[in-house]
Amino acid sequence: MAITLFVVVTLGAILVQHMPDSVIKTNLMAAARPYLNMTGLDQTWSIFSPNPRGATVYVLARVDRADGSVAFHPIPTGVGPSEYWGYRWQKYGESLSEAGGSALLRSYAEWVVGQDRRVGGDPVRVTLVRRASRNLPPGSEPDALPFVDQDFYTAPVISR
Repeated sequence: MAITLFVVVTLGAILVQHMPDSVIKTNLMAAARPYLNMTGLDQTWSIFSPNPRGATVYVLARVDRADGSVAFHPIPTGVGPSEYWGYRWQKYGESLSEAGGSALLRSYAEWVVGQDRRVGGDPVRVTLVRRASRNLPPGSEPDALPFVDQDFYTAPVISR
């Protein structure tokens, strides 16, 4: 039963994603997008021609601690075989900084707080930062503009 439900939900989400743009697709994607993001099935071709991405974007978390120190937690990355895992995190970061990612912000911020506590931090506030650089056309010098940081989510940390 569980396998059948998984297959039906997965196929349904994929079909919704590939529907022509319409009001129905927009409404259905509100429910399908989190599932597609979670399973890695969210695919777009925006990095390829004829309309490559106009910006390179990273997400990192800035954690303010009770002792006045500040820690930065970038989206995890990987090398070698774990590179796929890092790519999934990068896609998750893109989802966070896009308009549809607002439902993910609090849970990611709470996860970062947990990671900071694991290394001995005493966090009091977490801020998610969008670090972006505009990509210039091929042949331009330099290839991209300098990175600019923009805070897009801040929350106080509830003491435990």
